[in-house]
Amino acid sequence: MTRSLHDDLRQLGIAPGDTVLARAAYRAIGRPGAGGGDFLAALLALLGEDGTVACLAYTKGGWLWQAGRLAPFTPATPSYAGALPNAMLAHPGAHRSAHPQCSIVAIGRHARALTDGHGPHDGAYEPIRKLIALDAKMLVAGCVDSNPGFTTTHLAEVDLGLHRRRIGRWLSVSRYLDSDGRVQLFHRRDPGCCSHAYWKLYAAYVRHGVLTTGRVGNAYAICAPAASCYAIEKAILARDSRFNLCDSPDCLTCNALRWDRVHRWPLWVWRRLHRAAAA
Repeated sequence: MTRSLHDDLRQLGIAPGDTVLARAAYRAIGRPGAGGGDFLAALLALLGEDGTVACLAYTKGGWLWQAGRLAPFTPATPSYAGALPNAMLAHPGAHRSAHPQCSIVAIGRHARALTDGHGPHDGAYEPIRKLIALDAKMLVAGCVDSNPGFTTTHLAEVDLGLHRRRIGRWLSVSRYLDSDGRVQLFHRRDPGCCSHAYWKLYAAYVRHGVLTTGRVGNAYAICAPAASCYAIEKAILARDSRFNLCDSPDCLTCNALRWDRVHRWPLWVWRRLHRAAAA
């Protein structure tokens, strides 16, 4: 199985020495070992000692009024982002950044450089900027439609100031332990926009010839260079700042938490109340 995954990854353009930001759904890929160890083993074996694999190891926050019930973030806090980041966190060579909500985990040559300097006072998506500078590739396997797009889009949104359209940004909080072991409150300054519409960017990647498609195990997968994707996404969002809005009338972010969509808030609330009354 590991050998097959190794070949699949090569077909997607991943080569020894590459830096790769990976997202994967192990259930879709299929694996005989629990926790997706075969996929991670295949990727690390292909990249070799000069390569680096990184993954989003995000952890849940809450609203300000929930702060007292939130467990403080520590380097050992499990990620909600699936089996891959948690498998990487268990790896003896893993490095994890200290951002209370948007930490990343990395293994390999550039792991420390990617994770250092990413703490409570740093931008959530700054490691993505480092990945772009490293000419990294981005791999999505098994969740191309269910969790669409690339994380570079979030960085493009922040760089264009679109995160400022979020209502009540400071209400998004986490807790963390500082260097003295004291619990501190973290206020998120740059919450991400809704990502459910990022699939609309796929056509642009294809038009620009940057998207490679294939299979990883049983799963459909895509791979693209981070720098190219970021440039494409930023150009599109600069022309149309609402391009990233999803079509769901039930989406909290796109219908109730953006200043440029505040006119939809009454309808969103009515739908929620109507649904609750009918339940």
